[in-house]
Amino acid sequence: MISFLEFIVFILFCLYAFKEAFSYGIYEFKNENKFGGVFVIVFSLFSIILSIVALCIS
Repeated sequence: MISFLEFIVFILFCLYAFKEAFSYGIYEFKNENKFGGVFVIVFSLFSIILSIVALCIS
């Protein structure tokens, strides 16, 4: 079982990773790679949601 502080640090790290992935997805979307940009944003969103859910379950 993880403590509340570890959970908060993990959430902050996930939000930072999502911000970076979202920024890169917007960059790709604006540079004529629309499918790649959308894929990066959606994949990063789902991976962060699933990692938080998996952490809560365990």
